[in-house]
Amino acid sequence: MKLNYRFEIYPTEEQQHTLERWISICRQQYNSALLDKQRYYKQNKKDLTRYELQNQQKLDKKIYHFLKEVPSQPLQEVFARLEKAYKKFFKKDAGYPKMKSFKEYRSITLTQFGMFKYKKKDGSLGTSRRMCSLTKGGKLLISKLGAIDIKWYRK
Repeated sequence: MKLNYRFEIYPTEEQQHTLERWISICRQQYNSALLDKQRYYKQNKKDLTRYELQNQQKLDKKIYHFLKEVPSQPLQEVFARLEKAYKKFFKKDAGYPKMKSFKEYRSITLTQFGMFKYKKKDGSLGTSRRMCSLTKGGKLLISKLGAIDIKWYRK
């Protein structure tokens, strides 16, 4: 059974600036990937897969250091979003994917939530946080961003 958590966040000014930067970088990646797919298809008559785009992104991170500001999960979800847009287009459920403006790309997806336990080399148990988790104080803790106040709408 899958659960969706819905909540409203109340970030500090600095956190809000960081989130807006992440969204902007993800939007740029979406538009860039869309252009890459179009160019590749015109030249090779083959499609670039999501995984080929992710491999290219690894190389891009070495050149474009601003990509390292954003955690890897939201950047990878950009390609999933683009793949979904193409699938909808080919099923005739939607129009051809287009470039996104600031107004059209206003969210990111954080896929890994919670904590997990693992066995250390010495045999003891350790815990590790994933991309997102909840603090004991009920705040949302996001990697590279910190703890954010939240208000739950549905659990």
